[in-house]
Amino acid sequence: MSTPRVQLLIEDQHVVMDNGILQVTLSNPGGIVTGIQYNGIDNLLEVLDLETNRGYWDLVWSQAGSTGTTGTFDVFEGTTFRVIVENEEQVEISFTRTWDPSLEGKFVSLNLDKRFIMLRNSSGFYSYAIFEHLADWPPFNLPQTRIVFQLRKDKFHYMVVADNRQRFMPLPDDRQPERGEPLDFPEAVLLVDPVEPEFKGEVDDKYQYSCENKDLHVHGWICFDPPTGFWQITPSSEFRSGGPLKQNLTSHVGPYTLAMFLSAHYAGEDLVLKLNPGEPWKKVFGPVFMYLNSVMDKDNALSLWDDAKEQYLKEVHCWPYSFPASEDFPCSDQRGKISGRLQVLDRYISHECIAANDAYVGLAPPGDVGSWQRECKGYQFWTKTDGDGSFCLGDIRTGDYNLYAWIPGFIGDYRNDTVITVTAGCEIDVGDLVYEPPRDGPTVWEIGIPDRSAAEFYIPDPNPKYINKLFINHPDRFRQYGLWERYADLYPDGDLVYKVGHSDYKKDWFFAQVNRKKDDGTLEGTTWQIKFKLDDVDQSGAFKLRLALATANVAELQVRINDPKIDPPHFSTGEIGHDNTIARHGVHGLYRLYNVDVPGTTLVEGENTVFLTQTPRTSPLQGIIKFTAASVTRSKSLYLREAPQLHKSSIMSNQGVQLHIQERHVVMDNGILQVTLSKPEGIVTGIQYNGISNLLEVLNDESNRGYMAFKHKSRYLSVGSVARYLYYWSEYADIGILYGVKKEAQEPREHPMRMKLLFFLTGSIMIYLSSSSYVPPFRIKGESFRVVVENEEQVEISFTRMWDPSLEGKLAPLNIDKRFIMLRNSSGFYSYAIYEHFKEWPAFNLPQTRIVFKLRKDKFHYMAVADNRQRCMPLPEDRLPKRGEPLAYPEAVLLVNPVEAEFKGEVDDKYQYSCENKDLQVHGWICFNPPVGFWQITPSNEFRSGGPLKQNLSSHVGPISLAMFLSAHYSGEDMVLKLKPGEPWKKVFGPVFIYLNTLLDDENEPHWLWEDAKEQMLIEVQNWPYSFPASEDFPSSEQRGCVNGRLQVQDRFISDYCIPGNGAYVGLAPPGDIGSWQRECKGYQFWTKADPEGYFSINDIRTGDYNLYAWIPGFIGDYRNDEVITITPGCDLDLGDVIYKPPRDGPTLWEIGIPNRSAAEFYVPDPDPKYINELYVNHPDRFRQYGLWERYADLYPDEDLVYTVGTSDYAKDWFFAQVTRKKDDNSYQGTTWQIKFKLDNVQNSGSYKLRLALATANVAELQVRINSLETNPWSTGVIGHDNTITRHGIHGLYWLYNIEVPGSELVEEDNTIFLTQTMATSPFQGIMYDYIRLEGPPSSNSDN
Repeated sequence: MSTPRVQLLIEDQHVVMDNGILQVTLSNPGGIVTGIQYNGIDNLLEVLDLETNRGYWDLVWSQAGSTGTTGTFDVFEGTTFRVIVENEEQVEISFTRTWDPSLEGKFVSLNLDKRFIMLRNSSGFYSYAIFEHLADWPPFNLPQTRIVFQLRKDKFHYMVVADNRQRFMPLPDDRQPERGEPLDFPEAVLLVDPVEPEFKGEVDDKYQYSCENKDLHVHGWICFDPPTGFWQITPSSEFRSGGPLKQNLTSHVGPYTLAMFLSAHYAGEDLVLKLNPGEPWKKVFGPVFMYLNSVMDKDNALSLWDDAKEQYLKEVHCWPYSFPASEDFPCSDQRGKISGRLQVLDRYISHECIAANDAYVGLAPPGDVGSWQRECKGYQFWTKTDGDGSFCLGDIRTGDYNLYAWIPGFIGDYRNDTVITVTAGCEIDVGDLVYEPPRDGPTVWEIGIPDRSAAEFYIPDPNPKYINKLFINHPDRFRQYGLWERYADLYPDGDLVYKVGHSDYKKDWFFAQVNRKKDDGTLEGTTWQIKFKLDDVDQSGAFKLRLALATANVAELQVRINDPKIDPPHFSTGEIGHDNTIARHGVHGLYRLYNVDVPGTTLVEGENTVFLTQTPRTSPLQGIIKFTAASVTRSKSLYLREAPQLHKSSIMSNQGVQLHIQERHVVMDNGILQVTLSKPEGIVTGIQYNGISNLLEVLNDESNRGYMAFKHKSRYLSVGSVARYLYYWSEYADIGILYGVKKEAQEPREHPMRMKLLFFLTGSIMIYLSSSSYVPPFRIKGESFRVVVENEEQVEISFTRMWDPSLEGKLAPLNIDKRFIMLRNSSGFYSYAIYEHFKEWPAFNLPQTRIVFKLRKDKFHYMAVADNRQRCMPLPEDRLPKRGEPLAYPEAVLLVNPVEAEFKGEVDDKYQYSCENKDLQVHGWICFNPPVGFWQITPSNEFRSGGPLKQNLSSHVGPISLAMFLSAHYSGEDMVLKLKPGEPWKKVFGPVFIYLNTLLDDENEPHWLWEDAKEQMLIEVQNWPYSFPASEDFPSSEQRGCVNGRLQVQDRFISDYCIPGNGAYVGLAPPGDIGSWQRECKGYQFWTKADPEGYFSINDIRTGDYNLYAWIPGFIGDYRNDEVITITPGCDLDLGDVIYKPPRDGPTLWEIGIPNRSAAEFYVPDPDPKYINELYVNHPDRFRQYGLWERYADLYPDEDLVYTVGTSDYAKDWFFAQVTRKKDDNSYQGTTWQIKFKLDNVQNSGSYKLRLALATANVAELQVRINSLETNPWSTGVIGHDNTITRHGIHGLYWLYNIEVPGSELVEEDNTIFLTQTMATSPFQGIMYDYIRLEGPPSSNSDN
């Protein structure tokens, strides 16, 4: 061993710890591990990565009130560096980030202190972190925190997780689309053309290498040349959550190695740390040890694993460490000890107490029975009992605890009701503890072993196409991919039947009760049967069925006795679980125990059957994993010609509107169309029209055809994560969903626009997560149905779901009333919804809500969004991996082998069809045979958010048609509706009109259906506000008011007179700051455009208080009338002349662009020929092509953009977006643009003004320097989450910055403004400029 002392070298941007064995370099003050030098290797970490992506602490957080397990991903960097200890024996350094209220919404409200320690003669280094939240700070959720190291892929190829789980691993390149084929979820990839042929045909998935906390002590990687090991050693699990069986990630392809402290894997939202208002919290995570070792002989490289295990034992022996300097990490003599003995009393097994051999005994914060498996705020201390049940827990932190336990072989959980207070140095003997497991009578029969796992049940061989060779003939055979699909192979027609006394659970009980995938690719729930005989039955007695589940994922288990059709069932769990264990190759997740009363009257002498039905069937990964004691199961989720003479709907009827109420459905019928809805859920399951039995996708489950949905998250819970209560009226959040195909194509068919069509049956669903902020959608299902109006002229029906406190954490705290209306002689139907939240209910966030219709893909092929945005569309099958190649994000897919060859080489992306609210009034799909149009008409934007320029999705491949009411697209979290504690809220979304039309004359072009739909839209607008909705929350025209006036502009540097606000957007929105309307989403907004004289009139305004806002193309900034305008029923307010004075201090010296809140006037390049959408070739919206951000580096490969005022032309020389530059190594760098200009004379004592108007920003920071790159810049700070660049937009949220430029910083003749966009971790970071202007001092004339 080397004997040099530990040295600390502090540089300007880095800190180096060096003990002569290794050198560890960290960024200063960020605390990112940028380099580890050891054993002749200059850096063990991936040198091709940015320094910030090599070795780091990260966390995921979301605001309080949010739900789910995702949120804002934060590789948290320190802002302050300090030396804690520095001597010859030890160095400890600290990188802190301190929170204050100015950071609210930007960073999690935590003080973070990352520590790193290096000891003399130690072949490694330690790290720990102190998280602290003060009581008066905003609450939040914390789903995950960890340490990540990304090692060099050219060095580390052999991974070790356990003695029997180690192997050579594929390269990260093998997971790329050209070498790997994504499977049912993005983590799982089939290696089809790996760099090393030995891996061909294998599946790689990081979850295959997960470990339980009790076994997750040491893991890592081996490099063979030179022989070097990199190991992550966790000597204690006290700072982990969820107890000894909680599973966490370890190491995986990258090569990555992780130290997981907190995660929701295999548990879901139950294991998200949620702080409440007023709740302080502090926790120390770690220390963990990063251990490095080496050997001389390459042939002995694998012995590095044995050495790492020995080092782990040494670290455990030294725990708790004596060297960490923080007072928050107590040493051994500041801790306590507890001992005792655990016994079991089950009088149906023995009259004497039984020693609890190998029981898990632990201390965890006080809580309910079994709460330890969901506890994540405090510390836990666990051990196993010996042969006579004795246990000893040492080195326990001081505090209050309950003692918990569970014993293999017995169901249920033990908790000692006495709160145990541990003090420094205490030794507490709790004596004999007796656990009495649930038991009401003798065992009649049992299935399985009560060990919280399904490992003893039948685990099938994997599909030979999807294997990991490591797990062939392995004890952990359940870790193979796709085992859930084997159920349908084994039980293709009927479900599992288990006969007590004959069947063997090891062979005859499938390890997971999952959905069955049918031949058409849809899914169906499954019903398992347990058949058993009873010789005699006490009819007056009560039997007990004990069901212990090893995991559940969005499942509902229904139990019926001897009658498979009884409704309601004898017992239901309700919807339970988000463990996702099935998908993640686990064999257990969270433990659940249900005790079901079975009256003797339900049983018979002789043959009996228990029916176990798992009902949800929207995903192959839903289900439960069961183990039984007594009786238990486990289951694991254009071209236009002259108009035809008649192009209105040819279907008319004199029939009155009829309503047919069935047991499970409701049908509205007016003789033109029939609309079928599920009852009481209110899901549109069928639309019959023009001889087509159902316009909606009949291959989908009924719940997945036409529905309202939302994303929500509980708040004070969060949003940044789209927190989990996300309410959408839709199905997808930040994910891309592609429909898989499992059937052969049917015969080609003909239609007027495409000579041959191949129709496919919908198959599996492929989900690609697009970001860590993903939040699953929530379909709104009613719980009660009622008829609101029923007569010959109209039917209005209601599907409601009421909230009460018992649903907290399960459903969004909203009363929701979905309404559907059908009128006589109307070729369509209306829908609206009323959302209501009472002030005493929990706060929450609502990022999105919408209506979704999924049409038949064998019928609807032509989509129309606007006159110049309509086309035949690809099939959903074309987006599958074998036909499509995912691009930089999952929504964008290159069609490489589409069903229809005409689409080959095109890019499909739903965001290419987005629209601004002001233009998003009608869109939809056309079927050619028979000619039928399906249109979504929005007659008013009053219930939409974000104003007239807010962009929303419309229709896209599926075929899918959306009615968007609220979304964060093109604006980010700023557009998330956030209700605060004590804030009531109610809003009506809609009505919108779903319009159907057809043609009388078969010779007419079907595209006239689009013209007819536009005419119908104008009719609907004319009829707004509708008079027929029955809800008192939807006011009629007489109950509304009107505002009018004239807007003028006063800019003395343009004219001495007021200028009419020609074409101005003028609107009423809830009172707020200047420009707040573009982020406002709780209330209603009413907008219009001023005429050439600036006159405006806004009609049919709901009653309430508003500000009047406006912005005028051609002028920067926003207008707001400071007076609150109160609208009352029937009012007609004349505001007279309203004067806007735009920001202006002096004359214009020069300007770039047009102040119109868009970057469309700037240079938009041609797309890469490999990535085009034919619709947008030579199109006004050329910015909607894919990948334009990458063209910047093509145009400016070495130097950045330079714009010379007076010479350059912004239409040709100003790139539409200041993006990052992609370098040859695929990393990114910020860009610095230059504006060069001349000034004939400069007022050194004067003040100039630079006006920067941005059309959008996405995780960007714009720095401005004048005449020198060495000066301290003016900075926007990090702004924006609009994601406009990615989503083919040309604007998002508007930002205006007014920068003082002292005359002393300018010079006569040549000057340069440097515009630096610094953020550079993604190709999608950047800004779009709207307009730039330099103004001279107020008294100056034009100087240039």
